[in-house]
Amino acid sequence: MFFDLLDSHGHCCAHRGARSLAPENTLLAVRRALEVGAEAWETDVHMSSDGRLVIFHDDTLERTSDVAKRAEFAGREPWNLQDFTREELLSLDVGSHFADSDPFETIARGELSSDQIATTRNQPMPTLRQALEFTREHNLPMNLEIKDQGDHCSSDTIVNAVLDMIRQTDTRHLLLISSFRHEYVARIRQLDPTMPTGALTEEHPDDIPALLRKLGAQAYHPDQERTSPELVRELVQDGFCVNPWTVNDMDKAKSLSEAGATAIITDFPQRMQARA
Repeated sequence: MFFDLLDSHGHCCAHRGARSLAPENTLLAVRRALEVGAEAWETDVHMSSDGRLVIFHDDTLERTSDVAKRAEFAGREPWNLQDFTREELLSLDVGSHFADSDPFETIARGELSSDQIATTRNQPMPTLRQALEFTREHNLPMNLEIKDQGDHCSSDTIVNAVLDMIRQTDTRHLLLISSFRHEYVARIRQLDPTMPTGALTEEHPDDIPALLRKLGAQAYHPDQERTSPELVRELVQDGFCVNPWTVNDMDKAKSLSEAGATAIITDFPQRMQARA
């Protein structure tokens, strides 16, 4: 199981893959995370209009794809992912934005070679099956966030589909499932009581342990900006795992690791592992 594979503290979890080295949530990004020594990776799943599962973060497509440049998709603003079929989504280029915008200035700083930059272009959106097969092939633990589907589909629909794909790909032993939409976390617990789950939050609830016990979640995934080493220590003493996001300051990563955080979710796995 996920926490048996990450059985201590201070593990490096690559946020959306090594998204400072390659386009986020692509197979190229997770390959680069592996190359720099990431011990786990975090990624996001959505459901398309025809009920298929794809790896993508945003609710809309324009930030990291070429959808706005595609004549066949003109007039479909704001390009909500849930309005597109799987076939349409897989036709998008979700890679070229990385070289064009250099979102983490890693290109400007010379951290990527010209060949590495060239390979970031024309990357396709992965399906959940492809991502799970990659994680199985490389025995790389995955923190899979189920994105809030709003009214697009019920909690049963998205949770059942995700769990079914995990079963089909024989990857259950590598998975931790998390979500900001806590009804998904609770539903997973009902359907598969021993599946590791984590509750994502932007603001701390009044009673964190009570929330986690109510959801049956083993892990708490807080915003690192609102998370102190003292809070991590308290939750670890209460028997919970803590996986803070998104920790790009390596001094903060060190302090949270030393406090007992299981996985440090970071955009810069190369920096974290260089300091290990």
